[in-house]
Amino acid sequence: MRLSLNFDLENEHLPIQYRERVLSFIKLSLSEYSIDYFKKFYNNKDNTIKPYTFSVFFKSPEFKEDEIIINNKKLDINLSIADYEASIILYNAFNQQKNKKFSLNRNSWTLKNISMLMEKKISSNEIIIKFMSPLVVRSRQNQKDFYYSFEYKEFLDILKINIEEQLSITNFPKNIVDTFCLEPIKAKKVIVKFYEKKMETSVGIFKMSGDKELLKYLYEAGLGSRHSAGFGMFEIV
Repeated sequence: MRLSLNFDLENEHLPIQYRERVLSFIKLSLSEYSIDYFKKFYNNKDNTIKPYTFSVFFKSPEFKEDEIIINNKKLDINLSIADYEASIILYNAFNQQKNKKFSLNRNSWTLKNISMLMEKKISSNEIIIKFMSPLVVRSRQNQKDFYYSFEYKEFLDILKINIEEQLSITNFPKNIVDTFCLEPIKAKKVIVKFYEKKMETSVGIFKMSGDKELLKYLYEAGLGSRHSAGFGMFEIV
């Protein structure tokens, strides 16, 4: 299921690290609707793998050092959810937040509308995709995180390891990841700051290939590390 959440902002100033506020909104919505689901997804310092991703859309934003200026005072959060039960829970949780003010740094937003977005069907083992939020590929070595854009030779191998971790909550066989490949077509490297960490990420257009069911799952759940924190959401072009 794909959802679009449409918000009105109190003023035009949005924190540059807006993903943290989106996560706070998701946590609040879940905790007020279903404490069981909140604990399922967020009771372990956010380390639980989740079957969803999101991206945030602004119209004509002006990026500054520590904030984003949004003159029309509107933003959309697009979510994609692979699990049917989680889809219903999240939809109901968000619906319960409609017309309530949610505080931000020197601002607030109010959820005004929720709509369902059309999903594209995957009928082949190869698709062309465009990232709606940056792709994070991460490895952890000696208690330290390392991030890889598509420019690194290790990029695909580390991404496959990230996908294997994602699939640990599914019934997919582990070796299905062997079919996967991601190749840049018109891509670029972007440095993103998230919870005070600077991450080297990838955006743009890529060719993705692999088992059709795997591609469908990644399309619905998001791709890569930190996908449930607003990274790795893509559309099929």
